[in-house]
Amino acid sequence: MAISFQNETFCAKWCSCSRLYQRMKKDLLLILIIIGAALGFLIGALVNAPVNAIVDPEERQTTIMLIGFPGELLMSMLQMVILPLIVASLITALAALDSTASGKVGRRAMLFYLTTTLSAAVLGMALVSIIQPGKTDRPDGEKTTSTPYRILDSFLDLLRGLFPSNLVEATLRQKKTAYTSVQAKYDKYNNTVDVSKLPINETITIFSNGTHNITTISRLVYPASKTIPSGTRMTPGMNVLGIAFFSIIFGYVLGEMGEKGQVMKDFFKILNDIVMKIVFIIMWYAPIGICSLIATRVAAMDDIPKALNMLALFIVTVLSGLTIHGMIVLPLMYLVVTRKNPYHFIAGMRDALLTAFGISSSSATLPTTIRCVEENNKIDSRISKFVLPLGATINMDGGALYEAISAIFIAQLSNIELSPAMFVATCVTATAVSIGAAGIPSAGNVTTIIVLQAVNLPLENIGLLMAVDWFLDRFRTTVNVLGDSIGTGIVAHLSRDDLTVVDHHPVGQDYVIDKDGLLDNNQEENIVMTTM
Repeated sequence: MAISFQNETFCAKWCSCSRLYQRMKKDLLLILIIIGAALGFLIGALVNAPVNAIVDPEERQTTIMLIGFPGELLMSMLQMVILPLIVASLITALAALDSTASGKVGRRAMLFYLTTTLSAAVLGMALVSIIQPGKTDRPDGEKTTSTPYRILDSFLDLLRGLFPSNLVEATLRQKKTAYTSVQAKYDKYNNTVDVSKLPINETITIFSNGTHNITTISRLVYPASKTIPSGTRMTPGMNVLGIAFFSIIFGYVLGEMGEKGQVMKDFFKILNDIVMKIVFIIMWYAPIGICSLIATRVAAMDDIPKALNMLALFIVTVLSGLTIHGMIVLPLMYLVVTRKNPYHFIAGMRDALLTAFGISSSSATLPTTIRCVEENNKIDSRISKFVLPLGATINMDGGALYEAISAIFIAQLSNIELSPAMFVATCVTATAVSIGAAGIPSAGNVTTIIVLQAVNLPLENIGLLMAVDWFLDRFRTTVNVLGDSIGTGIVAHLSRDDLTVVDHHPVGQDYVIDKDGLLDNNQEENIVMTTM
């Protein structure tokens, strides 16, 4: 008996250790990234004083470059997969919807998900513009812009970017408004005076009757030159917005083709799987690269506590945005549509939300989400099993909010003033890339680069964001799952009349969702759902 008891105790301990080992093995990449980020801060802090003590500028820059070289390789690897990642993920996501997105239920779900994702991005931009976590002490006069701009020109550039004339060229360059400087002139009685020839503050007489000056001009009033648009020019940098827009249209049309487009669907699905595996391989190098990126930024800092304060304020901004979106915006939408208590609905989703926070994956949480929606909130299974998988594919509210905040935070750190069109481009790109981000490992690290490239922002400060992405990702995923669930509740409420059409049929009857709603005839090209 004693031996048996000891054996049982040993087996229990062995099983417990085995489960712990499997858990650590599963989360090994996350653990390594956290360790890499911590080491990056530590190494950067240790070498900060010696690096700043180097007098020779060339030697100092070489030292910083060598510290950041592994991180430079990581950024190159991630940029390498951006083009196939955008094309494959967006086309695969949109093409997979096919007839699903054509039905009433599908259209309602798509409209809700796209609306909430776009609103999350707008909320993120508003918060980061108000809080300004990346604001520096440099005066406003030192702010820089990539080019001079007018509001009209910036919006025209946005539309030009949506429709690239050459997709191959769009992978390398993008079309922007060109500007030129012209001399300001003053015209009076058919006489032209070139004001640029005047010294500053000097006033001259244009015409005199001998005793009184009739007209005088001053360089203070008329500038020496003026910048005006002079057509368009091609600037370096991938046209991310145009490529993403084309991929969305391509995927939608491919989905509408049904069986005729199956070969192309399979091609892009395989391409997407290949790119995902490459990204996963790259992410195993990420701990080293992130350590290097953080170390080189910290080593070059003049004021480390100030930088950490800005990073902490960035985290607060993101968490504030996620809280507002998850606890105010989404519940308010649910309340307006259903006239029911949204927080009672959210309470029924607690298991799914905790699971999402723990494993940081909307797709892996899907079984738990479906169970909570059906058992706790009494949502019809015909709706839940249709809408929730769709949401896990395209609904990334938390991701869109995070990308929008990250892009503007980087602009603030770099003291770059964004034009109105760049704000719009940030919002649109953050929404677009979140559609195809469901299957991307460490999606925040990859999609942030895409958004930054879309608005031509520098990438050197992205290492700071990578250091906290693993932490914020859990909150983003929780909001994503909450958005999926709220959307399912709203769609179920709006579709209740369609559901009553088939409620009189016996259990076991197959139903489909087609272009007009829920029907009871099984059509080969529609989505078949069986009543429970």
